Amino acid sequence: MSTPHAAPSGAAPVSKVVLAYSGGLDTSIILHWLRETYGCTVVTFTADIGQDDELEPARAKALAMGVAPDDIFIEDLREEFVRDFVFPMFRANAVYEGEYLLGTSIARPLIARLRPAPTPSATAPPARATTRSGSSSAPTR
Repeated sequence: MSTPHAAPSGAAPVSKVVLAYSGGLDTSIILHWLRETYGCTVVTFTADIGQDDELEPARAKALAMGVAPDDIFIEDLREEFVRDFVFPMFRANAVYEGEYLLGTSIARPLIARLRPAPTPSATAPPARATTRSGSSSAPTR
């Protein structure tokens, strides 16, 4: 492991990072880079927006890369994604280059506004999650 970078002057050192993780090449490389560069714990957050066949491979890859099982979060956001993003996108006739419907990029605002709460505190809002049946529960691990 390389020597972690120092935090900017006056900033606390980085000890934990939440990474929006797909299990693909880009996010797997950045996972490794964050650990090597900052010497920090990486918590993975994978949003289930309907890509069922990609979820367990993402979990397996995170585990293989050394992420602790308690630091892997997969959250079912399908209903919220369709209701709050896909339907409004269709109503707005949002297309890219006048031809293509927006793809995974439409999910990024939803993913960005959600995150697991790796260290619960009195001031942090609780992590949000739903099970496949749609009832509220703790994040899927």
